[in-house]
Amino acid sequence: MKRCDADSLSKAILTFVAENKLDISRCVAQCYDGASVMSGSFTGVQKRIADIVPHSIYIHCYAHRLNLCLLNSIQDIRSVVNMFDTVQGIYTYLMNSQTRYELFTKIQNDKKIKVLHLERLVETRWSYWYSSLQKIKQRYSEIKEVLTIFTLQGDQTARACGLLEEISTFQFIMILSFMKKILKCVHCLSYLQSFRNEETFFQIHNKSKLFAKKNGLADDEVRKIRLKRNCTFNKNLDDYLVDSTLGKAQNTNITQNVKSEVFYAIIDRFLTQIDLRFSEKKPRFI
Repeated sequence: MKRCDADSLSKAILTFVAENKLDISRCVAQCYDGASVMSGSFTGVQKRIADIVPHSIYIHCYAHRLNLCLLNSIQDIRSVVNMFDTVQGIYTYLMNSQTRYELFTKIQNDKKIKVLHLERLVETRWSYWYSSLQKIKQRYSEIKEVLTIFTLQGDQTARACGLLEEISTFQFIMILSFMKKILKCVHCLSYLQSFRNEETFFQIHNKSKLFAKKNGLADDEVRKIRLKRNCTFNKNLDDYLVDSTLGKAQNTNITQNVKSEVFYAIIDRFLTQIDLRFSEKKPRFI
């Protein structure tokens, strides 16, 4: 498309239908994302098509709505947002420089493994997020090797040092592993609720520990911070996620923190978002 306004898009759709000898009058529904150019009730693509075929109802694409659920579920969980920022930073650093990209490719070739090209995160396509995390994990040691080299040479050594430090923590490995697991199952949501249990959590947790150990990362599960004064925490709140400063946050157990604030929180939020967005009994006309 040279132009992406409603008039150009609707004409392109009608032309495509005609070229493939399809009868536009037999169109029973239209399914697009929720962008105004597509869903607009006065001049959007769906309205222009509906003017020609009045019975072609418009439905907001469920795959797109599913993606919105995912984005809304994680957008204010800081540790998860930071992990994805790091993943995007790795992509930008390695793939947008010919020198760094060639070294990344060479290291894979020297090890006689399939050359994988990292993928950027596309906000409107959750499937890209999964493949991006999958490739990061598959080529984790090679990424660390490239970053280590560029901490000593090149024009962005400080950035290389920062990215290397960010990915060299057990918390990064755990959150990456949990998000990869959740994103993989999004295409079949009936499995998601079954993930919310201790067994599944510690299966991923233990695999993360093995992965961290294999790549020479310290098992820094308990991170202690010096306290200015003794603090107490109400034991009755042990099974709840508390978003206030009650002192306990000063001694951070990474495993418990990730379980409550990342793993369980994302599953609960995601299922809630799905209930809200998909609870409509009838198609919504916009």
